[in-house]
Amino acid sequence: MAFDREAAKKVLAHIDREELAQLACDLVNIPSPTGQEKAVAEYILNWFHANGFKAVRQEVEVDRPNAVGILKGDGTGLSLGFNGHMDTSFTGTQEDLRMVANVEPDSDLKGSIKDGKVRGLGISNMKGGVAAFMMAGKALKKSGLKLKGDAIFAAVVGEISRTPIGPWQTKEYRGEGAGTRHLLTHGMHSDYAVVADGSDMNIVWTQTGVVQIKITTFGKAEAAWGTRRSTHPMVKLNAIVKMTKIIDALEKWAERFEEQYIYNSPTGPIYPKVNIGAIEGGAPVPSIPRSTSARSKEAPLTGRTISPESATSTWMCGPRRR
Repeated sequence: MAFDREAAKKVLAHIDREELAQLACDLVNIPSPTGQEKAVAEYILNWFHANGFKAVRQEVEVDRPNAVGILKGDGTGLSLGFNGHMDTSFTGTQEDLRMVANVEPDSDLKGSIKDGKVRGLGISNMKGGVAAFMMAGKALKKSGLKLKGDAIFAAVVGEISRTPIGPWQTKEYRGEGAGTRHLLTHGMHSDYAVVADGSDMNIVWTQTGVVQIKITTFGKAEAAWGTRRSTHPMVKLNAIVKMTKIIDALEKWAERFEEQYIYNSPTGPIYPKVNIGAIEGGAPVPSIPRSTSARSKEAPLTGRTISPESATSTWMCGPRRR
């Protein structure tokens, strides 16, 4: 299909950089960590309605709607979807200290424009991308161009790499593409789609998969005081000590894996990553722990926090773009 440069110029003429930057700031200033996307979804739905889109609210679960805007075509051509997630990796609160060394001050987390750049919590991942396709849709609408196929603009919940594991079953852990799965299984199909996430300013069509693995070691639970290692060897009885051997082996394997399986895609290398993200086991008492579990995950780097009942370590491995 030939690229219509005149049509493109007509649409681009309706892009207002200042309006786009302010929209991005507005989205940043509505907190939306995974599971808490309702407020920003309602803002986007109202924006779609005010700007002449057909606004569709998809209830993924209670208080977690996808926000979809549609510009209808005449049905004679192909449809194109734009997709971006509303949830952010971080909350901007003390809760983040399990994943980062320090929480930035509120003044740095709020949406702001400095040195020609929009800054704030979630702007790169990925409220900037969501704002960009919202403004692109508005410009397309204002241009008056007649569409042959539908243009679908979907802001979805639950993309951040959080998955229900063990006792972590709340909506704050229902990510990993939950919103997009709902979008596609509930009628919002398009012939082609563009995900507006960061990609080093390249068109990228390769992405990592995700594999989560839980490894559990077992020991013999009994009182530890008064015992001697000659009769009670920890490497045989203590589930946590056993897990350290497995973690050591995983780390040695991961070093080889990450170097051996770099994928050189047409837009640049994609790097595997193995991460032991959580460990769970034992109790703060002088007893030998009965079980320890390690949870690991293959894919882009992420973290899990697991309670101390069993030792669970979560690792991730798989390519990741730099």
